Amino acid sequence: MAVAFYIPDQATLLRKAEEQEQQLLRLRHWQMATMVLNTIRQMMDSTASQCLQRAGRKCGKWRKPSQ
Repeated sequence: MAVAFYIPDQATLLRKAEEQEQQLLRLRHWQMATMVLNTIRQMMDSTASQCLQRAGRKCGKWRKPSQ
């Protein structure tokens, strides 16, 4: 009884390795972007709550500088 094994060539192995590397890079970029956005949200939430505690509802509204 004969058993056959498929041995991929080097080009196929390199292509698959590059595809896997690209997938990992996309995942890392996505995770980094998510982390940055979450950090910005936390900063905005803390800033908004501090702002509301100090000045009430008018905080954060743009006012024309006096001339």
